[in-house]
Amino acid sequence: MRSIGVDPAGIRIMAPKQFHYNLKVRDLSAPQANVIKQEMLSIGGEAAVARGAASCSVEKSGAVLSGTLKQFNTLVDKLKYQSFGLPEVGESIAAALENSRRRSYVFKGRTRQWELGKRTLIMGILNVTPDSFSDKGLFFDKAAAIQRALEMVSEGADWVDVGGESTRPGARPVEANEELRRVMPVVEALSKEGIAVSIDTRKAIVAKEALSAGAEAVNDVSGLSDKEMAGVCAAFKAPVIIMHMRGTPETMQKNVEYVDLISEIYDYLLDKVEYARASGIDAEGIMIDPGLGFGKSREGNLELIKNLREFSSLGCPVLAGPSRKSFIGDTIGSGADITERLAGTLAAAVACVLNGAHVLRVHDVKEARQAATMADAVNAAGL
Repeated sequence: MRSIGVDPAGIRIMAPKQFHYNLKVRDLSAPQANVIKQEMLSIGGEAAVARGAASCSVEKSGAVLSGTLKQFNTLVDKLKYQSFGLPEVGESIAAALENSRRRSYVFKGRTRQWELGKRTLIMGILNVTPDSFSDKGLFFDKAAAIQRALEMVSEGADWVDVGGESTRPGARPVEANEELRRVMPVVEALSKEGIAVSIDTRKAIVAKEALSAGAEAVNDVSGLSDKEMAGVCAAFKAPVIIMHMRGTPETMQKNVEYVDLISEIYDYLLDKVEYARASGIDAEGIMIDPGLGFGKSREGNLELIKNLREFSSLGCPVLAGPSRKSFIGDTIGSGADITERLAGTLAAAVACVLNGAHVLRVHDVKEARQAATMADAVNAAGL
């Protein structure tokens, strides 16, 4: 509109009519679903609800709402004056719309913070395990691990993710003492070098010791399943990356069928984000990871990448970790050969950025940094 000389006041009036949204609302009562449907229809929008909602023969109904931003804003205003708990539903709709339109975030570490939105951040993977699926223990030695971390930073990593327990499909758990023995010398050394470190662990005791040694953040693939983890993060004022995984690394690939993949992951992450906030973790210290490769089929991983932007309404930055995963080998034909997955990884990484990822967790930092820079340039074009 600016390019054709529309008056700025006119742009403000007309812009909300130009943007169309489809929004899914869960767990409505039948009366709530009926009122929302009627209100949406009255303003020219649409609402799909469960059969039986109109007759109240079903107890619960979801709803798929479809309309322009202007129509949604009108709906929210209308719901303020309704009963059946609909003012709260309206507030949730308004928050989801605001989050979906958000383009920048601040992710607060313990001693520093990162701006996300204009530039994709790169998390470098550092596995200090003897059985990593990608490097087969190449960095199990402390000196080799530290050298690799320094290389990753020089190649463009914004921080280094140190893990001492393999989470490859079928991996068995590691005792806390052994995990600490592996990661602590590396975390301590890197922190003294001024390198930002996140600790990749499912155990609160490991997170606590790593944070005490200078780690900036916790990357928890189990989504705060350790009942002490959220409290540890809150006590240290440490941010957390919450990932979706069905089951454990040992069992996760035994059941990869979902009725509704995106909805199930979304609901899981929503519950975990609310739990993290209720536990005292700063809202700007929560990042979500839908868990590529963790309990998903090849087709499920591809669907997840295609629909990453669906998670934006949670109001948290999104991390994606496609690096060298088996679904890439299965897709491009390299199969089990990890060394042949770089091109596929970079293609997946770019797709993740174009579909809403703010952080990439990768092994090949230099190449991923270049690919993300290109994707960022595409996203910024014309703004």
